[in-house]
Amino acid sequence: MPPVSHLFKRSAVVILMNYNDHAPPHVHVKYRSDMRSYRIEIKTRAWLKPGKTLPPKIKKMVEKWVEVHVDALLEQWELAMNGQPVSIVD
Repeated sequence: MPPVSHLFKRSAVVILMNYNDHAPPHVHVKYRSDMRSYRIEIKTRAWLKPGKTLPPKIKKMVEKWVEVHVDALLEQWELAMNGQPVSIVD
């Protein structure tokens, strides 16, 4: 699962995208050393099967980042679904 962003310099939050993943277009969010994957839909910014949720401040930060980068993330999604390399979105 290649990263598409590191939101903090210490990589406390990493945004990842799977190759050949299922619809709808979404990214995975890893927070600190938490091994579970939080998933957020790119277009609607709806959290998919959240279970345990991220801390509110981190959750809002991720939602805002996805909102700002929606077009770039959708482009990266298309690349990933076609087995092409994805790149970091700043």
